[in-house]
Amino acid sequence: MTFRFCPGCAAPLTEIQAGNDAGLLGCPDGHYVHYANPAVTAFAFIEDDGRYLALRRAHEPLVGTWDLPGGFIEAGEYPDDAICREILEETALEITDLEVFGAWTGQYGEGGKWTVDIAYHCRRAAGTFTMSAEKSEAAWLSLDEFPLPAFNSERLALDVLRSCHS
Repeated sequence: MTFRFCPGCAAPLTEIQAGNDAGLLGCPDGHYVHYANPAVTAFAFIEDDGRYLALRRAHEPLVGTWDLPGGFIEAGEYPDDAICREILEETALEITDLEVFGAWTGQYGEGGKWTVDIAYHCRRAAGTFTMSAEKSEAAWLSLDEFPLPAFNSERLALDVLRSCHS
């Protein structure tokens, strides 16, 4: 998305010429500087008896590829709460032993918004698995069988898990 006007005074944004924000777009009267900050996401490897849940994407970006339960963290939401919410929304499962094991930068699809992606490991605790409409297929697989995930951060996290379990 390209921002063209100051949200405070509606003046056209111009390139800032000097100082710490040089090169960024900003209000000529100093009300606003546009920073292209990344969005924050969380995803989880849910373990159940040595197998992990893989989900096939039912929508863009990267429709038809495999990924993990997860999504964007809402403003003011704690990352642990966000991943529990996303898992419940996408799978109807409750989890336990939630643990962060890495964070990487990525993009939401080719040329998409930049993200900071928090990787979790957890265990299935309760609930009857029910797949949301966001996904088209699910499989519980060993780390050796796990398909190539859609997003680079998920692939890097899979490599870390595999190295810890080999």
